[in-house]
Amino acid sequence: MKSEQHYTVTKDADRLAPNWLASRINYKTIKLLYRDKDGHAELKRAQIGDTVQFNGRRLSVGRR
Repeated sequence: MKSEQHYTVTKDADRLAPNWLASRINYKTIKLLYRDKDGHAELKRAQIGDTVQFNGRRLSVGRR
């Protein structure tokens, strides 16, 4: 049984993500989408503080 891995989303998620998540950010499996709000970029959909969980097969996002 593999243990679940967790990552709490930060504003620099595309640059500071752990290896198990960064290897899936390939713009097919996972896309990090940004929007411009008041002159700065922020993540769409996943919010800062949300938790991304990986159980060995699937990724899921838990809201704060």
